[in-house]
Amino acid sequence: MENLMFFFTNKTRLKFLLKCLLIGMPILFLVGWGVNSYEDSEAEKGTENDKGGITYYYRDNTGADSYPEPVAKLIKMYPNSQATYINVSTDKNHELEGNIHLFTPDSISKVIAFYKQGAKVISETGDRLEFEKNSQNIVLSKERVLADDPIKSETKFDITFYNKATVNKWKNYSERNR
Repeated sequence: MENLMFFFTNKTRLKFLLKCLLIGMPILFLVGWGVNSYEDSEAEKGTENDKGGITYYYRDNTGADSYPEPVAKLIKMYPNSQATYINVSTDKNHELEGNIHLFTPDSISKVIAFYKQGAKVISETGDRLEFEKNSQNIVLSKERVLADDPIKSETKFDITFYNKATVNKWKNYSERNR
């Protein structure tokens, strides 16, 4: 605090401080905007992972209006929905694994009906749909809206992608424990 008071001792020092702020603040804002734009464009491309694929990560209260490229090739985004969390990755075989949290004003039954089109249904309940599309195992389930969720008044659902190794591991585990 003492260092700051140095600038208020006379008018010349105060003018110097104000000039520094007038020159420095726009530069800081431009640098911040540039870094933010760069990070956003890099996040869309994804980052390489240790599985020989790419990891896509997004978390924001405003919601993404599109899926990363590997997800978009596989399934369409539900109309009138927002993805507030995306964490998916591919491996060297381009298989997806991960999940996406979305919000929509529509009911979960409408969401399930939308994703059932053109898919091989494995199992279905009122709040959950397990299906296969282009040899990719996908589970859609209704989630409970939590206190820290950005959107409170809408239906929250989760789309989870399982690669073949995970599906086979689960099948083997289930068969052994019967």
